[in-house]
Amino acid sequence: MEIRLKTKNGEHLINKIFSAVENEEVRTWIVRKDKDNNKYLTHKPEQWCDKVLFALNATIEDVRISINWWKNYGEPDEDTKGYCIGRLTELLLVNFKDNYTAFEIIK
Repeated sequence: MEIRLKTKNGEHLINKIFSAVENEEVRTWIVRKDKDNNKYLTHKPEQWCDKVLFALNATIEDVRISINWWKNYGEPDEDTKGYCIGRLTELLLVNFKDNYTAFEIIK
């Protein structure tokens, strides 16, 4: 699964999302980093935390948000992916709706 946000300024949107989480303007998400210092979002409540990691990458036309996971947890099941995508969708629609022109979930 992947989320695509149509925007001309993808890097700015990614920075804005991570900044809101890191500055605790958004309190239900946290930022995690891997050994290469790549940033990921994960939903903070204990039942979801670190089970699904979202990587945000900008292209010329959009921001692509992909599902990742820690090797020691293994790939999350489809239900867990779905719940976490739903929570991320809520975050994006409520807090960042003015920063993109289209929202798409690719199964």
